[in-house]
Amino acid sequence: MKKIFTVLVAGLMISAQAFAVTTKDVCGQFNGELWIDWDSYGSKSVYLLPGTTENTLTFVLPDFSFLGGKLGNIVLPNISMDADGKLSLKETSLYLDSINLRASIKMLNNYEDEGETYNSIVSVTQAQITLEIAEPKTLPMPIIVIFEGQALRSNNYALPNGGFEGAWTNNEPQGWHSFVSATGPFSGFVKGNTGQFVQSDEVRPGSKGAHSAVISSQSVIGVNANGNCTNGQIYAGSMTAADATGNYNFSDPKNTGFNTPFQGRPDSIAFWAKYLPADKNPNNEVNKARMSAIITTSARYQDPEHPDSVYTDMKIAAAVMNYSATADMGWQRISVPFAYYPNNLDKQPAYILTTFTTNHVPGGGSSEKGKLDSVYIDDVELIYNKTLHSFSIGENALQFNQRVATVNEEFCDSCADYVAAAEGKTAQTFIGFDAAHKCIHVYVIADDFAQSGDYRLYRVEFSNSQTDDLDPLNQGVENLLHNTISSEKVLLNGQLFIRRGDVWFNAAGIRVK
Repeated sequence: MKKIFTVLVAGLMISAQAFAVTTKDVCGQFNGELWIDWDSYGSKSVYLLPGTTENTLTFVLPDFSFLGGKLGNIVLPNISMDADGKLSLKETSLYLDSINLRASIKMLNNYEDEGETYNSIVSVTQAQITLEIAEPKTLPMPIIVIFEGQALRSNNYALPNGGFEGAWTNNEPQGWHSFVSATGPFSGFVKGNTGQFVQSDEVRPGSKGAHSAVISSQSVIGVNANGNCTNGQIYAGSMTAADATGNYNFSDPKNTGFNTPFQGRPDSIAFWAKYLPADKNPNNEVNKARMSAIITTSARYQDPEHPDSVYTDMKIAAAVMNYSATADMGWQRISVPFAYYPNNLDKQPAYILTTFTTNHVPGGGSSEKGKLDSVYIDDVELIYNKTLHSFSIGENALQFNQRVATVNEEFCDSCADYVAAAEGKTAQTFIGFDAAHKCIHVYVIADDFAQSGDYRLYRVEFSNSQTDDLDPLNQGVENLLHNTISSEKVLLNGQLFIRRGDVWFNAAGIRVK
């Protein structure tokens, strides 16, 4: 273990010396190993989130367990970080509601044991967090908790180049393919269709990009070929357009460059489209374009599916939409939810196959010269919901306005049951009690946080605490005693406490009950 930490800290120091780091640089998910009093507690993920005040961080250690007991999430707000990535946090308290106890927590730097030094330091790529947790009622002496891990800067939670920007190589943008790179026995007949998938300067309303993509139907040896683009590869194996055994898009783990590694569980896929069918009849059901996105395991998959093959074991989720043109043939934003297959929820996503086509019927629509079907596509993105569905204090549900709720009570992190629930397939909620600012912060993140850094922050304010002159964090222990006639010193088991009615503080002025 010591060798591991020595190498880690050396790497962190070199990284910090190379350039100054900011809190924005280091926020994200870190995966590594957790040690408690030098015993390994296995692999864990921790999160560094933007702090609620400037130049601070919030540290989250989910599902902390010790000696067989589940103590819940450790959420530490208001952590300061210097330009070298060294972290500091004044002693704080944490109420462990699962065992009805309060612990004091220190974030340590330069902690030494048997000649080795342990730190709390973070860089863009690595982190080491050293905590001292004390709880005199249950722990004869403080425990040392050390996490060391690598930043998870994964790109496998989004579709590549969803805006179709940048340079196109051989008439294809990065991450997307069409007929010019098709494979199969009849691919030679379709590779020349360079005008079937092109870049356009027309963008959807409000776009920050400069380009979109256009797919158009074409006639191939007298056969109508739908406009088609995919992040997989097209297989051209039949002269019959509707032959799913010979014509399809596919994703194969062995087919490097024509698949999209993926590990997310998004709630929906959204995209902008401008569908221009040659037949303007809105009542013609054939005049519908199609989008499909299939999340799979690490297995070969094709769309449309082969009629003689079984795909039930490899499909984790699917989002499919056949859509019509708008009345004015303009842009529309389309959002399609993913349906997850119940029997495969325990399987890990490995790839996503996405397809856009000018018609939901193979060979449908028009390829007549001068009367082609076309679809403009822009800003394709996967959506991970991070909305706080509900937050309750005991039996009372709060209503939020602009992500802020107010409670006409005094701030307390242990006076009631606080329950937060989020919307989203992978959304997690973490409750942080900020005694310094007398409020509760609720963080909502999803599994794309490792790539996007996106999160939602909600705040619960306690109106009766805003002018609390008895706040030990602001007034200090002596002022607390002098200004409050109901306060008294109490010595229990050799430790000094300050009692005010039913509320207890330790000698440092931190509330313990």
